[in-house]
Amino acid sequence: MLPGSFAHDVLTGLSASPKHLHSRYFYDDRGSQLFEQIMELPEYYLTRCEAEIFERYKQTVLQMCEGEKWSLVDLGAGDATKTRIWIDYFYRHRQDFSYIPADISAYALEELTASLQNTYPTLEVKPVKGEYNRALEWIGREVTGKKFVLFMGSNIGNFSESECIAFLHQIRQALSVGDRLLIGFDLKKEGKIIHAAYNDSSGVTEAFNKNLLIRINRELGGQFNPDSFDFHANYDPVSGFVRSYLVSKKAQTVSIEALGRSFHFHPWETIHAENSRKFSLKEIETLAAACGFTIEKHLLDGQEWFVDTIWRV
Repeated sequence: MLPGSFAHDVLTGLSASPKHLHSRYFYDDRGSQLFEQIMELPEYYLTRCEAEIFERYKQTVLQMCEGEKWSLVDLGAGDATKTRIWIDYFYRHRQDFSYIPADISAYALEELTASLQNTYPTLEVKPVKGEYNRALEWIGREVTGKKFVLFMGSNIGNFSESECIAFLHQIRQALSVGDRLLIGFDLKKEGKIIHAAYNDSSGVTEAFNKNLLIRINRELGGQFNPDSFDFHANYDPVSGFVRSYLVSKKAQTVSIEALGRSFHFHPWETIHAENSRKFSLKEIETLAAACGFTIEKHLLDGQEWFVDTIWRV
């Protein structure tokens, strides 16, 4: 069982106290489809805010990049709904660029590549399948010329403090002087707005979290009954974290064939499934400096709920 593999990380997480699973495993094909549904929910303001930013600042970003050929690298591309705003604008203004979508889902990459090649026949699209680490290694090794890396959707908020620093240093190592990184950060705001975004009335976020148990059943021979777990997410304004949990509704023992193990759950015992951190602009600026970047520009939506900040090496 390889360290860092799905099986290894499930074994490690469910053997720990308290139990936990890593949120990066949410994004199998079904998980990616569910997250696309989450982004359309009325309570989930993040997608609308970021799309507004991309629309509002597309000319500004084009002017930053004019005069040189570059690669637009999209980490965790999904269906590229927001990125298409810039792709379309840059393409119509004859900007010389290639598009490199990176995603863990082969399904998402195949659908996206076919769609883009149909709409923009002369656009060079070079998909990269894999987790962030693998994609960054490939980008640092294979992509020449200027790079503009996108890490959107407040995905940076899913990392712990130490993971965040390590990941940003890894991005820095894949870039060269003059390259840019755009990161989406959800900003601190009224707690009830944040709470509603992670506790939607239609239950899609709950299904997205429980899909992780379904994936364990499918890929590792698990015996989880998702209906015997509750979903709970809460926001802590002190730390800025939304923490999401799967909560056992009863005493139960779940076997996982590929691990050769069974795991006991006490009534109301939790599995920590995800963090989603909210930031202040001051915290973002401190983070950039610590990881070897200079902030070039903060791009804010009209309500100042969200920021896409552009960092430069």
